[in-house]
Amino acid sequence: MSDYMFMLESHLSSDQSRVVSEVQAAATHANVNLFLTGGAMRDMLGGFPIVEIDFTVEGNATKLAQVIAKKTGAKVLWADENRKVAQMLFPGGVHATIGMARQEKFPKPGAKPVVRPATIHEDLRGRDFTINSIALSLNPASRGLLLDPTNGVGDSGAQRASRGQQLHSV
Repeated sequence: MSDYMFMLESHLSSDQSRVVSEVQAAATHANVNLFLTGGAMRDMLGGFPIVEIDFTVEGNATKLAQVIAKKTGAKVLWADENRKVAQMLFPGGVHATIGMARQEKFPKPGAKPVVRPATIHEDLRGRDFTINSIALSLNPASRGLLLDPTNGVGDSGAQRASRGQQLHSV
């Protein structure tokens, strides 16, 4: 088993590392579960620098974003109250998204989704691609635990292997 926290820390800038610590502290204080998800996980697992930090919480993400902004001097650039998602800009130029773990149902094509809070497992299973369905727990009791209900790590490894094979067969 890989040490995912070491992997994460080695892909973060010092400003990004500070943001992760601040968000972890705020989530712990608010008693909500916090996970690293989305593009941040894809970049980290692919060995690339993390451009934007994506967090998912089991709780009200927009409320948590407001608390974090007051404590850290970050700015909430936009928030979607229906989906409970906030885009933030932290001092040092760090961009982060904090979103609520959720399930969405569309009553009809083109309609706004009906959103309900969900567990992280339900949220991950409802995502578009398996590589976007991976989460890393940032909670004190399970810090570093990788959640991968759709085998996104396996899919990304198979994809890298097939790209390497294609390059060697040319």
